[in-house]
Amino acid sequence: MNIHNIYRKHFFFFAAMGLGAGFFQQASAQDSLKQETIDIISTYQPRLRDAAKLNLTASLPAVDTARPSLKYAVPSLNLNFMYQAAPLKPLALGKDSLDLLQNNFIKLGYGNLSTPLVQAGFGSGRHENYNYGLFVNYSSSKGKDIKYQDYSTLNALAAGTYLLPKFQFNASLAYDRNTVHYYGYDQTLPVEKGDIAQTFNQFTVNVGANNRTTNDWAFSFQPKVKFILFNDSHKNTENTFVFNIPVRKQIFEDIFIKAEGVFDLTTFKADGDRSFNNNIVAIHPAVDIIKPGFVLHAGVNPTWTNTPGINKFYLLPDIVNETHLIRKKLILSSGWISYMEKNSYRNLTSRNPFFTGSMAEMQNTRIEEKYTGIKGTLGSHFNYNTKFASVTWYNLPLFVNDTLDSKHFITLNEAELRAFQLHAEVGYIQEEKLQGRVSFDWYNYNKQQSQPQPWALPAFQGDVFVSYILMKKLHLNADLFAMSGAYYRSANKIDFGKTDGAWDMNLGASFDITKNFNIWLNANNIFNTQYQRYYLYPSYGFNIVGGLLFKF
Repeated sequence: MNIHNIYRKHFFFFAAMGLGAGFFQQASAQDSLKQETIDIISTYQPRLRDAAKLNLTASLPAVDTARPSLKYAVPSLNLNFMYQAAPLKPLALGKDSLDLLQNNFIKLGYGNLSTPLVQAGFGSGRHENYNYGLFVNYSSSKGKDIKYQDYSTLNALAAGTYLLPKFQFNASLAYDRNTVHYYGYDQTLPVEKGDIAQTFNQFTVNVGANNRTTNDWAFSFQPKVKFILFNDSHKNTENTFVFNIPVRKQIFEDIFIKAEGVFDLTTFKADGDRSFNNNIVAIHPAVDIIKPGFVLHAGVNPTWTNTPGINKFYLLPDIVNETHLIRKKLILSSGWISYMEKNSYRNLTSRNPFFTGSMAEMQNTRIEEKYTGIKGTLGSHFNYNTKFASVTWYNLPLFVNDTLDSKHFITLNEAELRAFQLHAEVGYIQEEKLQGRVSFDWYNYNKQQSQPQPWALPAFQGDVFVSYILMKKLHLNADLFAMSGAYYRSANKIDFGKTDGAWDMNLGASFDITKNFNIWLNANNIFNTQYQRYYLYPSYGFNIVGGLLFKF
């Protein structure tokens, strides 16, 4: 039964009720009964029942663990060429690109000043785990114009390296023997050659190690130990022990921290005298910042020095900066550095072999430099470097002739010597065929505290060097240098003079006759200038030495 039929039945029902009510009212009126009314509040509106909702929860299907078996059918492809290649025939293997090393050589020569020259070198060649070598040199000369202007030198060196996957060990043993004569005396006096001879002997042992590969901590170290035994024919002996411990660690990509401990201990003893200690102990901590176009080294060096009767501590600056104004072509370089220079008997006689002064009150020299300059490259062949500096030496020993015996030198202490320095150099390189360099150093000594003049210090030194290879067989080189004069003190300790400046030139040539033989020639002091580096000691004049070189 639909809703329309239901609605229709109710309609007829209510209509019949209405008609009945009308008749009933009329009858009641006629019967004089009380009247009643029916109020319809609302009409009926049918409504459907709410539908029931189903709550569903989704679930994932089970994992399929079955491995599919895939089969591919790849058709073969055959290429047909019209050209048939000729069969290859094996030939002899070519030679290794690296030539066999000529690790050994013998060099023999002779010169006009009764100058024999013998050199020999022997090496182990290429080895993966080790290498070693031996070098020997002997030379001597006799002056013609000045009596007993003789010297001789003998040098021997054995060195080797042992390589491990992570470490490298180095060791060397050296012996040096140098003989000079005190010929700066009045030649009219009768003197025995043995009375003016001086021979220096030196034994040197070096041992060192370093890590070959950078480890996970970017840590590197290179400890070194050196022992030197030095003596002369006047029974002066000096023992030196040097221990260096440099350590470096990378903390960021372009920042490194480093430190170095230095122990330089020396004991000197003269014949029949008490011994003197001369020790330097220092620590060099620093930070290096290395970026493209910028390098900064910033450190400070606590240093202790102990000389006879003096024990001092210094805090020395160590600051160096390089800034590229134009990448690699124009670099601004500046710094403020200070360091100690040990005035041991060995170091003093290496600077002036005619020194016989006392070591009882010798102090070490502290040097301080404040400098700036530019350097860089010009094109692909030229490089240059300039520096302007203010330099101060504290407790600098200056060489003067002994007033009791002028052929010997003693030292006078200069408490403070100041100077402006100008350094410049320009180099040219064209592969290995042509190389050249021009350099000079000029000092303007402007303040002294203890001495009236900077004794025996030349104010200017310059050098021009050229090397040229012609047709890969002829090697030529030339060396032209100049030096200004230096002040010397007279015997009366009041007057002073100045030695003459000098120009000197050396020429050398060698020609490869074969792969194993060549001839060589060296001509020294072409201008025949007998200049005096130290007063009363003129140098040799023109001398020439030539000979053969055999390599195998």
